[in-house]
Amino acid sequence: MIYLSNLLVDTGSDPDRVRPGRLWIGNVYNIHRRLSMAFPRYDTLLSDPNCLNPFDPSKLENRPFLFRLDNLADSSGQRAMIIVQSSLEPNWAWAFHNAPDFLAAPPQYKVYDPCFGEHDLLRFRIRLNPTVKSSIHYCLDSRTGEPGKHGKRLALTWPEGTSPESAVTEWFERKAEQNGFRIIDSKLQNLSWVYGSKLKSPDDQIKKGEVLHHGMRFRSALLEGHLEIIDLESFMICLNNGLGSAKSMGFGLFSVVKT
Repeated sequence: MIYLSNLLVDTGSDPDRVRPGRLWIGNVYNIHRRLSMAFPRYDTLLSDPNCLNPFDPSKLENRPFLFRLDNLADSSGQRAMIIVQSSLEPNWAWAFHNAPDFLAAPPQYKVYDPCFGEHDLLRFRIRLNPTVKSSIHYCLDSRTGEPGKHGKRLALTWPEGTSPESAVTEWFERKAEQNGFRIIDSKLQNLSWVYGSKLKSPDDQIKKGEVLHHGMRFRSALLEGHLEIIDLESFMICLNNGLGSAKSMGFGLFSVVKT
């Protein structure tokens, strides 16, 4: 069973006041960490019913979920939407018990049971992290932005003077062939970087005074368009598991609807 959740984030309207929701979504790793808390183990709920203990991944169910931080949800520009797709029923009350100011409204979720057939035409929306591993591509390291080495996962780039939309579309078309669908049309709505940081492990904190945070940077491409299902089984696996890399950092969630 699949669950689909909508979380409306309150990003605040007064720059002179604390805006915890805006600060939260400014670090994609913190988004992932908070959303993970919606899937606590049963014994965790018994021992910490108010979700007051420090974050501990071992206290959570090890289940994958996908999410996407969507465009601003209203014309005033004060709210943003997070969409979450999970294989377990989420416990949002527990996850946000100690962070009530992050959200502008109670989370909403429902069972998601799409019914598609081969050659169905779908309208889609997806945020991708386009990367390559081959050294024959002109690439940059997806974390540091520096020239990468063969075999590493590198952010997709393109020669100067060429279209970034063409490069991203060609990359997406190759992924489509591997996942049971073909792209009818695709529009690049936004191309940017997504940032995050997390504390280094104790083993990495070699000496006092060293930077204790590990920075992250991901190429982000938001696409909308239409597709045709060619191989239903492969497409449904892609729909359930997500597409591409950095899925735990808000990439790869397909939103689709029949045309």
